[in-house]
Amino acid sequence: MISHFRDLFGHVRLRPGMYGVQTYAETASFVTGCDAATGWLLLEGFHEWLMVQLDAESSLTWSALILELTLGTERPSARQLSAEAEAAAHDRLFDLLDQFLAVKEQRDGLRQVFAAYSARRAEWDALLAEELDDEDASP
Repeated sequence: MISHFRDLFGHVRLRPGMYGVQTYAETASFVTGCDAATGWLLLEGFHEWLMVQLDAESSLTWSALILELTLGTERPSARQLSAEAEAAAHDRLFDLLDQFLAVKEQRDGLRQVFAAYSARRAEWDALLAEELDDEDASP
């Protein structure tokens, strides 16, 4: 199943107009539709994988995380991107999707994704605990 979607996303990347998508927001909606068609299994673990790539915990959606990875801290709304930002976000989305799906396609790939996320989450929690301890120790 995953290889089918990797192929499909490769085609959409090269010829988005043929699939009815022109903007990053439309492309993200298309990918979300593909995820919905699989009962939300296709992108299972994608958000967690992106947080590990970003090296930061976040409650943002995966589409917003990709904008953050692409554009840095200057995160305009996905509906207000310049032409250059649209192209960069579009390419980054398909690069990251392919990387993620390649990992997920491996034996125990999803387990590896969640193991990496769990390890990073423990590190983030420890850092937060240290920060809170430092705040409590401050006069």
